[in-house]
Amino acid sequence: MKLTSYIIIGLSATLFACTAKKATTSSKAPAPAASDIVAEIDSKYTAAQKEEGKIIWQANCQKCHKLYEPQSHTIAKWEKILVRMSKKAKLNDVDAGKVRAYVLTHATS
Repeated sequence: MKLTSYIIIGLSATLFACTAKKATTSSKAPAPAASDIVAEIDSKYTAAQKEEGKIIWQANCQKCHKLYEPQSHTIAKWEKILVRMSKKAKLNDVDAGKVRAYVLTHATS
């Protein structure tokens, strides 16, 4: 009787281990296209606000390092950089948004 129980448990464990694993799906949504990002910025920020962003960017970013021209990186690359650097520069959300608007409008696609 014990032998039969051990065999059943062993076979169950083996079958369980050999079953197909459920494929995991990524929960990340696809990144928006560069043109969509620029269109969103253009709908939210005026040219004057983008110019304010340029001034804020120049005043804050060059305190710690040389300024990289917006054209030096793609929009996707700038998106990653700006999140981190806005925090380091202690920009509030309004100023960070203006800097993002300026930089991404002039970045490469």
